[in-house]
Amino acid sequence: MSHACNQPAEQARLRALDSYDILDTPREQDFDDIADLASEICGAPIAVVNFIGDGRQFFKAEVGLGVRETPLETSFCRQAILEADFLYVPDATKDPRFAGNPLVTSAPGLRFYAGALLKTGNGQPIGTVCVLDTQPRALSERQQASLKRLARQTMTQLELRRVARTHEAERELQNRILESASDYAIIATDRSGRVTRWNAGAERILGWREEEMLGALAHRFFTPEDLAGSRPEIEMRLALENGSAPDERWHLRKSGERFWAQGEMMPLKAANGEIQGFLKILRDRTQQRLAAAERNESELRFRSLVEVSPQVVWFGDAAGTITYCNAYWYDYTGLPRGETSEASWMSVIHPEHRERVREAWLSAARSESHYEVEFPLRRVDGEYRWFLSRGQAVRDGDGQLLSWIGISLDIHERKQAEERFQALTELSPAIIWFGNPDGGLSYLNDRWYEYTGQTPEQALPLGWAEVIHPDDLPGLLEVWENARTRGVLYDTEARLRRHDGIYRWFLIRAEPLRDEAGKVIGWLGSDSDIHDRRQTEEDLRKTQDLLRLAAEATGIGIFDYNLVTGELGWDARVRAVFGLSPDARVSYATFLAGLHPEDRVRADEAVQAALDPAGPGHFDIEYRTLGLEDGIERWIAAKGQAIIENGRTVRFVGTVRDITARRRAEQELRETEERYRLASRATNDAIWDWDLASDHIRWNEAVQTLFGYAPDEVGPSGSWWKSHIHPDDRERVKTSIYAVINGESEHWSDEYRFLRADGSYADILDRGYVLRDERGRGVRMIGAMLDITARKRAEEHQRLLTGELQHRVKNTLALVQAIASQTLRGATDVDEMREAFASRLISLGRAHDILTQASWTAAPIGEVVEGALSVHRNVGPARIRVSGPNVLLAAKPALSLALALHELATNAAKYGSLSNEDGIVDLRWHVVHAADEARFSLTWSEQGGPPILVLPQRKGFGSRLIERSFAAEVGGEVKLTYAPTGLVCRLEAPLASMQEQRKEDAA
Repeated sequence: MSHACNQPAEQARLRALDSYDILDTPREQDFDDIADLASEICGAPIAVVNFIGDGRQFFKAEVGLGVRETPLETSFCRQAILEADFLYVPDATKDPRFAGNPLVTSAPGLRFYAGALLKTGNGQPIGTVCVLDTQPRALSERQQASLKRLARQTMTQLELRRVARTHEAERELQNRILESASDYAIIATDRSGRVTRWNAGAERILGWREEEMLGALAHRFFTPEDLAGSRPEIEMRLALENGSAPDERWHLRKSGERFWAQGEMMPLKAANGEIQGFLKILRDRTQQRLAAAERNESELRFRSLVEVSPQVVWFGDAAGTITYCNAYWYDYTGLPRGETSEASWMSVIHPEHRERVREAWLSAARSESHYEVEFPLRRVDGEYRWFLSRGQAVRDGDGQLLSWIGISLDIHERKQAEERFQALTELSPAIIWFGNPDGGLSYLNDRWYEYTGQTPEQALPLGWAEVIHPDDLPGLLEVWENARTRGVLYDTEARLRRHDGIYRWFLIRAEPLRDEAGKVIGWLGSDSDIHDRRQTEEDLRKTQDLLRLAAEATGIGIFDYNLVTGELGWDARVRAVFGLSPDARVSYATFLAGLHPEDRVRADEAVQAALDPAGPGHFDIEYRTLGLEDGIERWIAAKGQAIIENGRTVRFVGTVRDITARRRAEQELRETEERYRLASRATNDAIWDWDLASDHIRWNEAVQTLFGYAPDEVGPSGSWWKSHIHPDDRERVKTSIYAVINGESEHWSDEYRFLRADGSYADILDRGYVLRDERGRGVRMIGAMLDITARKRAEEHQRLLTGELQHRVKNTLALVQAIASQTLRGATDVDEMREAFASRLISLGRAHDILTQASWTAAPIGEVVEGALSVHRNVGPARIRVSGPNVLLAAKPALSLALALHELATNAAKYGSLSNEDGIVDLRWHVVHAADEARFSLTWSEQGGPPILVLPQRKGFGSRLIERSFAAEVGGEVKLTYAPTGLVCRLEAPLASMQEQRKEDAA
């Protein structure tokens, strides 16, 4: 930028510069001293007192540059005069205003610049006092302040120079007119010291007019202390003795003000050499004295600051020998004060770094170049700390090396931080960078160079912008400028070009770094590759409509929780399951308020765990809601996924589904399963659940009860089950069950024999149901084993009974036929015949009833006896006495015995002991255990009936029936005795024949 853009202001500035008449003037020591002092104070090899003219830059004084003028177009000072008071550029390569300057990019390769503005009393900028270096450099606040003071001294010198120039012109004019200069007080006196001539300069400097002083003693402008010391007389004497009496001291003005004057008294001689008086010439040097005093004071303060500096300050001579170290050095190292030998300072440098440091110092001393090195320095307590040592050559006006000045800064904490930061940046998968307050970058880690293919020279300080996508660069720069201006978080997204030309999306963020006063001193930033996330988001946007349609079709609600803004979005379905209207406002607090109190903590913890970047990142949970407006309890299935960027959860999205109906169905199913479990425990059926893929079978407890197995003896596989099927049934059962599994039917049923724990086999009815997958393949089979052993035996018994019945019917018909034949044979009375025949059939029927109740297997003798005699019990229960042990009778013997007893009772009722009111029957039986076999014996004895006086001439039907049915059927013996007291009938047979079924009966 040029001041020419404001012509009136620039013309005013140029006029102010011209008033000093400084351009194109030769070198002057006063200005050279200022340049030397600036170089020395700032430790910079180049120092300049320069003035900015019309399109040109003129160096009134310079150190280390070697030229008096440079083009304005490349001038740093051209920018400096635009600043308020001071321009400070630690590293020009990182400053966008100078990064492209030819003085920076080519010889001499300037890097550092600091300039204090030269401003006139009315504020016009006319030049600078500046220092420069070819290396980056930092100035302390004291150095900057000293440079500003030198600028003020320069302006003072300019003003003095301008005044002196004016005085000189006046003196020359007065020399021509009055033979004196107006800026000199020229006073002539006689030999006694009385004024004889008083020029205008004297009037101006001293204040008295000539008419006031003529004839008066010149002693008037001497100070009281000089008068007391006879200074006027001494000067006159010295002037006479030496021809001149120069001095420099305080004098008095008419106003009583003191001023410092440089003066000289000379004798005035006549042409013949006679002393006529004296000539006193005075020059006001008050400003120069004050300026010198200020410089001396500044130098004294600088020396004092060096002594109290919290860092090491050192000086060296032109040969590179250290000549001075400040107090901090000796306090830190513990070395004797004043000790500056090479051996002393080398001894406190870490042994591993001594040669390197020594070589760096000697190399700088030989080449008279900048010295900078880092090394560990031993403290007085033996601990080593890292220091940065810098040295700069001090040169005279001709560029000759005069001395060295340097500092050593404690950088231990910075060094440790750099090591930690270096490790961090090297390990970080993200791009790490440092930004300057002016917007340029000072550092990029290796990830940047690996990704972009740039070199540090290409990327820093502003070349990084070349890899930003052209469409994204304007917006990025706008956000960056806003963040820098306001000192706030820098956060944006942009596409960065990879070394192969591919652009990828990055999240770019930076935090401002501030000093203790809160001023932004830089930026720490990172670039994270979010290309895949952006692609995912793009894909997500493309599928939002499909998702919405799918959600509508499936009844799924969608939520979206933005953790950055704190906004929670619910669609209408989510609001509905929380009992809210479609337009109700929601927040995370709304979510918590709508949860069932018993589920609130659990659901909140699940969400927080999902939001934790170190957590699972998702959640899948079921919970209850209580409608916030309708009060309805609902069951909800919710799933969510956290979106995490750079270790920070930024979004949480997911779905909710009303599963109230499903939960109710599940509750009903659980209740059904519980009922099934209880039923399976209560039932005698062995229930099984067979996983066809794994061949694993689960049994209920009944399998142990039914078959006598211990829990650990029941195998959990289909192989165990099949191995316990009877070998004769196994293949048949396997064929039938796999035919159902591999077919299309669901139901299977079969009967087989299953091995019990005791080695016997149980008859089993096994039924199962096949569960199939969506392709129709059997995956599971559930069934129950019913022990039908008893049924099988019953069926076998029924089969035997059927055969027995067939046989018995035949036998009964034959027996009925025989009974009928015998009854009818010789019968004369039809009624009598009918009654006898009927009673015999009734007795036969009762015996059949008893056997039928005993399943035609075995009937207790007592029941057989009772059935046969029941019809005769009406005569009195005490008249038929029955006694004997309980003996089980087989079917055939039971029928024979029943018919025999019926005949005996019928005969007794007609003719024997039961035919009157007093007779009795004594029926007894017992088992006789003989040596060879047990025998059954039954005795029928009649007493008290009509006496038997004559033995029967023939056997009646009853006698024949008894003998036939008992003796023939059971192989027993029948003995009838007709005693006068009554009939006695004895029946005997082997006990075995009375209890065993005969083969022909079982056929």
